[in-house]
Amino acid sequence: MKKVDRDDIVTSFNKFSPLLANKLLERKFFDVTHIYSANTELKFKLSALQEKFSELSDAELDTQLANLVDNIILTVKQYDLLLEKEASVIFISQIVVFLFILLISLFLLVYCRRYIVTPLNQLEENVLSISNHHFNVEFLDHSNEIGVVSTGLKSMSAELESLIAAMQKKVFDKKTELESANESIQFLFTISQKLSTVKLTHPIIIEALNALAKQTHLTKLCLELVNGVQIDSDYGCATEDKNNKRIPIIINGEPYGYLNYIQAITTDENTSIIVSFSSLLARALYQEEYSLQEQKLLLMDERGVIARELHDSIAQALSFLKIQCTVLNRQIDSNADSEQVKSSVSNIKEAVTDAYVQLRSLLSTFRLNISVSDFKEAVLIMTSQLQKQTAAKIQLGLFESNFQTHANQHIHLLQIIREAIINAMKHANCDNIVINCVVIDQKLATQKVIITICDDGVGIEEKPGKDNHYGIEIMNQRANELNGILEIKNLPVGTEIKLIFEI
Repeated sequence: MKKVDRDDIVTSFNKFSPLLANKLLERKFFDVTHIYSANTELKFKLSALQEKFSELSDAELDTQLANLVDNIILTVKQYDLLLEKEASVIFISQIVVFLFILLISLFLLVYCRRYIVTPLNQLEENVLSISNHHFNVEFLDHSNEIGVVSTGLKSMSAELESLIAAMQKKVFDKKTELESANESIQFLFTISQKLSTVKLTHPIIIEALNALAKQTHLTKLCLELVNGVQIDSDYGCATEDKNNKRIPIIINGEPYGYLNYIQAITTDENTSIIVSFSSLLARALYQEEYSLQEQKLLLMDERGVIARELHDSIAQALSFLKIQCTVLNRQIDSNADSEQVKSSVSNIKEAVTDAYVQLRSLLSTFRLNISVSDFKEAVLIMTSQLQKQTAAKIQLGLFESNFQTHANQHIHLLQIIREAIINAMKHANCDNIVINCVVIDQKLATQKVIITICDDGVGIEEKPGKDNHYGIEIMNQRANELNGILEIKNLPVGTEIKLIFEI
């Protein structure tokens, strides 16, 4: 039998003893009573073996040790079984913990989606809707930071909606006001054109009064002038009504009349339109009165021109006739020969004929001045009348008429051209008569006008005859009245009469 090494056994006892402490089984969650009892019993056996160790023989020691080892192996198996149970418990605990973490994760996911992601998406949609001016949106109510932001955004949205609605109302009101102002301006502009572009008559004034009454909702309207004239609108007159209102028509600081009206709807805008209408009517009445005065002055000027023309032409011819009659009387009293008497009678006849021609010329010229104001048109009408009296072709060459003349200048120009054409018809024996009119320095304040009458006839004599001399003298006088220069010269073929003057 192998000898037992007692020292090794003692050493093993000393190492194994601490393992048998009660602390190995503390804080266990399973039933370990039997293990604890076996461990306690093993501890007692080990203690007893240690006490009797020196007294036991080797055979007894081997038996004791074998028994002790079997108990230890049994205890170890129990411990292994306990460890397996603990491992199962740990595995199950891990599964439970995993499931718990999974549930927590699902809870957090659902919570985040419901209380964080969904509200944020809703806030984003609300912001986009608000940016597109759609304020009727629903805000989620949560008791967290997102709820605070949602509440603030909701308040801001309501305030923005209120501000934009107020702004839109102001814009609409301003638009309505501008449209009303534009309508009023258009109405006043139309009335202004109607009162200023035509001769002011009672029907036109009545039409304007009717338009004013319709525009400003007047029930009665009429115009009362200080001279006793009263113009009623189709709505009736408000002169004798106690509730009427009056706006004076002021011309040159003095009342020219009154606008009497009764207003159904009193507004500042309508009152402003009525006041503006009264100003337009006053201006139209003033222009009409001024036009009448101007026409009277023009008529006086034209009468003066006619008197001067008669004096310069017919009066001179009659003076010549008077002298010839005196000479004829002397010749008859002195029993002069028949040749002298015939000469005087011939002079009288020629003077009477010339005076008659000049009278018809003056009448034609005055008729042109009254009916036609454009110089070129007046020349065309005059040449068309003269064309009937000659076989020569009368035509206009380069002819500009973009200049303004007074009535007397107009007559002088027409008479000079007429006299030149008549002289060419009588004495030139020509086929063509051309009239030119050129304006120089048109962009300056002073314009120089050059009028030429050219024919292709025999030319003018160096000492023109009595009739021709009288006509040239008249043309020179008219040129002096225009402060112009009259030049008469022979061309290689024909004659040129040139008039140069400034306006």
